[in-house]
Amino acid sequence: MVPAESSLVSGEFVARAQAALPSLGGTDKRVIEVILSDPDAVVCGSVTELAQKANVAQSSAVRACQRVGHRGYQDVKLAITRDLAHQDQQEQELAHEEGIDGRTPAGDILDRILRRSGRALVDAAQTVDPELLSLAIDRIAVASRVLIVGNGTSAAPARDAAHRLSVLGLVTIFPGDVMAQHLAVRHLDEDCVCLVVSHTGASRESLLAAESARAAGAFVVAITSFTNSPLTRLVDASLIAGGPEYGFRLEAMASRLAHLGVFDALFVGIAVRRPKASAKALDVMADITIEHSL
Repeated sequence: MVPAESSLVSGEFVARAQAALPSLGGTDKRVIEVILSDPDAVVCGSVTELAQKANVAQSSAVRACQRVGHRGYQDVKLAITRDLAHQDQQEQELAHEEGIDGRTPAGDILDRILRRSGRALVDAAQTVDPELLSLAIDRIAVASRVLIVGNGTSAAPARDAAHRLSVLGLVTIFPGDVMAQHLAVRHLDEDCVCLVVSHTGASRESLLAAESARAAGAFVVAITSFTNSPLTRLVDASLIAGGPEYGFRLEAMASRLAHLGVFDALFVGIAVRRPKASAKALDVMADITIEHSL
């Protein structure tokens, strides 16, 4: 979570740092938290000064930068410089939700929440690996069957993902019951894909499903919020997209929007990989929609 005093609330560095922070060791976490607490000092300072503030060796400061997805300290400086420049352009629009109280007009609440939600979607572009996204698209597009798994707060986006893939004509399964999930996983094979949606990447039931899918030979994809979690260590392709905590909102709420955004990219990618089949399937869906409209 970005400290309240930070002048940087979004962007490339923040998105990567938030995805990695829960899994970092004490030394790395201390370095990243120092950067988040005073990003302007990082832009103007040196790696030696950063190391001194974090009370770590200079080499440790560089490694911490690398562990959140950057090449080194200079790469972090460039990312933060870009992020601050972009934020300065929108400074008046990015009001902190901590400023929302019982006297805040409903319209202002809506405006601030939607702007924050929009930023969570933009930040996802910094944390999703394009090569892994492409690999996931390729495997799902030719899968004989796709099993979608999501539990708790991740059940709703998982259900939506299953419906959308069905609309494209793919054989898609979304068992809502945990035992049904694990039964369906046992029937997967190497021609199948298991897509696991999990905010924390640590849900016991979702992990069991992912483990069983791997054991059955299926290709396993995760849409999750954190770079290093039990789930990301199990799957073939991890698509990392999450959101920071915003006042009264649960972190999973912003992450759910980011996960849906990632799935939108999957959906479009799959559709264009198989254009004739997708066009035919979407025509069928359009006919059904008309039939069920008043």
